[in-house]
Amino acid sequence: MKRFRKKTVALISSIILLGFFSNCVKQDNGFAQSDVPSRLNEAALLFAGKELPKDSTLSAYAETAFYKAYRRQMESSWNRLQKPNLKKIRGWWDDHRPARYPKAVLYPFSGPDIMNALTFFPEATTYILFGLEPPGTVPDPHSLTFDQINRGLNGLRVSLGDILHMNFFKTEGMAAEMSNKSFSSIAGIIMYFLSTNGYEIIDAKKIAINDKSEVVPGMPSDDRIDWQNPPKSRIPGVEISFRKSRGKKQTVRYYMLNVIDNALNTYSPNFIPYIKKEGPYAVVIKSASYLMHNDKIKFTKIRSAILASARYLVQDDSGIPLRYFKPGEWKLAFHGYYNGPIGLFANRMQNDLKKEMDEKSTGKLPFSYGYVYQEGKSNLMTAERVK
Repeated sequence: MKRFRKKTVALISSIILLGFFSNCVKQDNGFAQSDVPSRLNEAALLFAGKELPKDSTLSAYAETAFYKAYRRQMESSWNRLQKPNLKKIRGWWDDHRPARYPKAVLYPFSGPDIMNALTFFPEATTYILFGLEPPGTVPDPHSLTFDQINRGLNGLRVSLGDILHMNFFKTEGMAAEMSNKSFSSIAGIIMYFLSTNGYEIIDAKKIAINDKSEVVPGMPSDDRIDWQNPPKSRIPGVEISFRKSRGKKQTVRYYMLNVIDNALNTYSPNFIPYIKKEGPYAVVIKSASYLMHNDKIKFTKIRSAILASARYLVQDDSGIPLRYFKPGEWKLAFHGYYNGPIGLFANRMQNDLKKEMDEKSTGKLPFSYGYVYQEGKSNLMTAERVK
């Protein structure tokens, strides 16, 4: 089993979607759940480089030269690609989105990328994300020195470099360890995305899926779980609640686990029942390292669970191969341009998808999406269950 585990970890580490995150604040004191929602939202505003309330205990820090420079840099980085790209996606999606969709969204292999899930399905109630990285403890910058905040924001900025410029996290160089309390933890990055996109954070807490596939409160020991040898049937996570303009409460849950078949059987047999129980879903798949294509490293269980629970799905070619969408069960539509994967995944060519795309594409996409991130070169397939 040890030999199998080491081989599995090496293989997955080389292809899993979520890339390197810098460890930053090593002495920060995080909170798993805050009794003062305004502190959570102020932390998110800080991460996003936004203006802070005048009565905040962080207001003095907001006047520092470092934070003023950070605000300018983060705004510039966001405006360079993500802001115009997301606007183009929303404009295009207005003409192609489904008339209705489930209130739960599933985004497999997402890492902390709540941003794209919200772009396609902004009215959902619950968003379920997962990846290999620890969820982390939501950091509380109010308890830190100015120097610690500076280092934390520097780490967050480095961590966001790829997705701000290419709309996906790079695969290579995934950190072997990631600080649970750093600003650039999964929890911190989700807070950044929410605040940058105009959402207010209203709650955050540790959670877990227990052996009965139920969501339960998290425990301090969850911070120390080694994903290479996790406890059986306990899946750690973080839950963040948010809203826009005093609107309805929405929730994102991120879970840390390995969904390769053998890992699900050995460590997380409770995850697939949880997924089935929380559905049906609108599904987003993007830059997923073609994991569900792989015939040697099996991801058949998660692929089957997604197909069984999805009522509507939008994905690029790195998601579920076209051959698994049974005729008569799905209404398919093809958008954009497809001439094969990037070189790193050249062996994942789908000739059937190319044929469909060549014959039925609605036209080039006016935005960047997935690994082929140049505008006009991306692809999307939408699938609506009809049976």
